[in-house]
Amino acid sequence: MTNSNRRKFLKATGVGLLGGLAGCTRGGDSSGGDGSDGSSDGSDGSGGSDGGTSTSGSDGELAIPLSEYEDADIDWRQFEGSSINIGAVQHPWVSAIKPAVPVFEELTGIDVVWNVLPEQQFRTKRQTDVSTGAGQFDVFYMDQVVNQFREEGWIQPLDPFFDDDSLFDEDWYEPDDLFEASRWQAHGGGYSDTWTGMPITVEVQTQFYRKDLYDKHDLEVAETLEQFRQNAQTIHENESDVVGTVGRGDKGYGMNIYILNTFLREFGTSLWTEFPTDSGLDSDGVINAAEWYVSLLQDYGPEGASTQTWSDVLSTMQEGRAGHIVSDANLFWPGLTGSDSSVADNIGIAKAPSPADGQFSPNAFNWQISTSKNAQNSEQAFLFMVWASSQPTNTWMHVEGDAAFSVRQSVWENDEFRSRVGENFAQVTLESLQEAAPDPFDRKYPQWGQRYSEELQRAIAGQKSAEEAMTKAASVAEDIYSN
Repeated sequence: MTNSNRRKFLKATGVGLLGGLAGCTRGGDSSGGDGSDGSSDGSDGSGGSDGGTSTSGSDGELAIPLSEYEDADIDWRQFEGSSINIGAVQHPWVSAIKPAVPVFEELTGIDVVWNVLPEQQFRTKRQTDVSTGAGQFDVFYMDQVVNQFREEGWIQPLDPFFDDDSLFDEDWYEPDDLFEASRWQAHGGGYSDTWTGMPITVEVQTQFYRKDLYDKHDLEVAETLEQFRQNAQTIHENESDVVGTVGRGDKGYGMNIYILNTFLREFGTSLWTEFPTDSGLDSDGVINAAEWYVSLLQDYGPEGASTQTWSDVLSTMQEGRAGHIVSDANLFWPGLTGSDSSVADNIGIAKAPSPADGQFSPNAFNWQISTSKNAQNSEQAFLFMVWASSQPTNTWMHVEGDAAFSVRQSVWENDEFRSRVGENFAQVTLESLQEAAPDPFDRKYPQWGQRYSEELQRAIAGQKSAEEAMTKAASVAEDIYSN
């Protein structure tokens, strides 16, 4: 986050509970349209709408001992006999937490009913649920539309629940263990003084590179954007069938601009120089960042760079057809180092490069879970949120499971977890998350962000200059608010 936004965040959240808790995707929509439903994320396809109540498993043994939660000064069983509906997208978090849900059910006596849907289908159903007041979902995934939903009065601030001694124990929960960037995004990215949800996953941008090619050409891992471009040039000009770099060029506010936004902040500027009258998109800093990214992909990227989605970038690297990328550590590391990758043994990870005189500030995206104003079981939903994001549950998901997207610093410092995922991946991710500057999603970001991404795509495709594209994007963003 920018220094300005960070100061506002810390000031707004004050002391005590909110001093510790207060505060804070990703994704990418290449589908066009009005952008109202956002973008795609790291779906693993494991969800599916089971619509049923989870059980404790065939052997009756709970994944996590109940004793891990019994020290909390929380009345876990005050809603015994009730149930909650959870609306979620097909996502690794769902797969990671489902085996532990019987623990919550045993602990609270609350049944959990899942409604797991493909991402676009879920977003449509979620908006219908909240906008009509149906209140079907007690808990649901929330993303870049958080401030749209908040200003429409569709989601419920969580602060009253945090203040309820029967529902929350600050000493046990340790809210300061959540990354500041995650807490900030759960506060509407600086647009809200109240909690809009609880963060459940985070993805932060890092640099991935081919160690074998770097060794072959005697390249140093880039610390600056200039070095990153030079390395791309060397590989591009000296390797056949391997491009220097690859990056998201496709439109969608989780696609090309999700990457560019890191660079514009590193060039000393940010979105909305003056909200909502000056988007800052036509400032020198944004234009310089756009020119750098556009020329990088045009000069050393693959053919058709303007249509590359995050999954195209991943597959290009997996197939050994690119030298390096900047992308999400938590989404890409398993794919690049797993069995689907032909270069798994040669993937290195480092912090995202920054300008020689700029500030390291990688982008990050958090999924959070929220509850609506019309939910029938919001208190039960809050108990689930606390349980799901608590240290015992989060640590189990990452140490015993295969999750690697924790919003808790203690997990990234956990020796067992670091041993499982690799010391370098864990340390680079931890340091990047501590310096992360997530995008602040204002209430009309889905609209103007989509148009901003379309302009950037045109520049990458060579249809207009980066300056022309960003000037147009600025005009569109400001018109959306003025009208």
